[in-house]
Amino acid sequence: MWRRLAGLLLAFAAATAGLWLLSSRLSTGQARRPLRFPSDLEELRELAEALRDYERQHRGAALALFCAAYLYKQSFAIPGSSLLNVLAGALFGPWTGLVLCSALTSVGATFCYLLSGAFGKQFIVYYFPDKVALLQGKVLHHIISSVCRQEPFCHRSPLWMPFSPGTHCSNCLRWLWQH
Repeated sequence: MWRRLAGLLLAFAAATAGLWLLSSRLSTGQARRPLRFPSDLEELRELAEALRDYERQHRGAALALFCAAYLYKQSFAIPGSSLLNVLAGALFGPWTGLVLCSALTSVGATFCYLLSGAFGKQFIVYYFPDKVALLQGKVLHHIISSVCRQEPFCHRSPLWMPFSPGTHCSNCLRWLWQH
């Protein structure tokens, strides 16, 4: 079990190092200053202004850094992706930003799902066996009642309602049925 935790920490450290190396090569205009994730709208404005000039000259590098940062936040479930959505619109335009963020959200959520299945399942089952059994019972009850009413199971789309019960059901199914 501890090897899985070490694997998760190694994956996190490798992703952090890769993102740091990529961002350290990015020159923000005249003055080199460290890049960091924005935490409010004012920091977002400053970051967008600093990156806009660089993006015009080096579109590929700016796109690679943005994609890496977005996937990092999504893969490790770090809050704040909404500010990156706004930054994508400011840097790449509203339509390109929309398509880019939609694709990156899907890929990042897939990475998060795979990471949680590979590294998190055993910890959850080991430390919270009663909660897992309770969730298994609730999901089974919902499946049976949905089949009886001929309703689709977890039918809400995670794109439109990111905190809907459907999202939580689909995220938990892997852990619940492989226990």
